[in-house]
Amino acid sequence: MKPLNIPVLLLIVVLGAGFGAQMLETLASRGHSLPIAGWLTALVQLVLAAVLLAHGLPLRRYMLESEQRRLHPTLVPRRHQIDLLTAYRTVLLARACAYTGAVVGGIFTGQALFLAFTGTGDPLRAILPTAAAAVAGLVLGVLGVIVERWGQLPPEDGEGALEGAEAGS
Repeated sequence: MKPLNIPVLLLIVVLGAGFGAQMLETLASRGHSLPIAGWLTALVQLVLAAVLLAHGLPLRRYMLESEQRRLHPTLVPRRHQIDLLTAYRTVLLARACAYTGAVVGGIFTGQALFLAFTGTGDPLRAILPTAAAAVAGLVLGVLGVIVERWGQLPPEDGEGALEGAEAGS
């Protein structure tokens, strides 16, 4: 599996920000009330980030121990265990969180910027909760990228080893 493409995620954030600002602009120009993110939105995203971190830390500890064992072989039993299916699911969860954080963080960033620059929203009841949702979304996206990197196999263990072995044959 190829690692996440950071420029694509940044493009998603920028496009999401443009979409979020344009959505509020269209609603405001037609006289509709503007949908504002609440504090619960930011809280839910931070809880999702905490769940991702709770699943990612055992993967990180296992991968660090594997690297230490590769550099310094030993017969001592492993301290950290994780099965392949759990590790794969954790990496998939991290990828999903990275994309979700990019989309949601981008949309709420655009909305917060629109509310701040046009002076449409009340700072305490509109701009701050929307900005908090944007920051929480971006935190979720960044954490998704970090946890996905934690689950990356060394080149000799992953797909690159097969490609290198085939090229040498």
